Amino acid sequence: MRREHFEIAGVLLALLLHFVLTRGVGIRGLDVIPLTLLVLTYALWRGRAGEVRAAWGTRSGGFWQCFAASGALFAFGTAICAGIGWQRGHLAVDLHLAITLLLYPLWGIAQQFLVLALFANGLDRLGLPRAAVLAVATLGFGAAHVPNWQLVAATLVLGAWCTVLFFRHRNLWPLGLAHGVLGALFYRWVLGVDVCVAMFTPR
Repeated sequence: MRREHFEIAGVLLALLLHFVLTRGVGIRGLDVIPLTLLVLTYALWRGRAGEVRAAWGTRSGGFWQCFAASGALFAFGTAICAGIGWQRGHLAVDLHLAITLLLYPLWGIAQQFLVLALFANGLDRLGLPRAAVLAVATLGFGAAHVPNWQLVAATLVLGAWCTVLFFRHRNLWPLGLAHGVLGALFYRWVLGVDVCVAMFTPR
């Protein structure tokens, strides 16, 4: 079997672990620390080769092009979250939101690494048509947030956008940042959830 098969299987196991810890145990965010540590460990071990980092998008090349291309995603997502937050009375700006905006992008990068660098890139290298890779990766982003259908809808849009930008620019960092920042705003302003309080609180 090729390495891509093992990496794709690893992502699917990570998704299973996510559901076991967050749905089975019932604590939102219980998967964040173990999955982030696993991602970091694998990225440091396997990513020692420059060609691997280039394929994953964990390099400096293409950063500013991807960052610039992500500007519309930031603006669109922030405006939508702010508008819904204002309408629902959730438009709070406080210390907890600031902490979430600082820390949540780390989890966003870990998620982008799993879905794009390992899963989508693996499918692409195995010869799956790019359109099919885009569809499967987008569904993967959404599936991770079942059964919160508001999050599913938002991450389907985010996932499609990020997957397109990933294959266009091959840089993961701005996409992980966008994922983390918009995720923090979505939880607080759209869902009215204080992540600092809710992450390790039983549902």
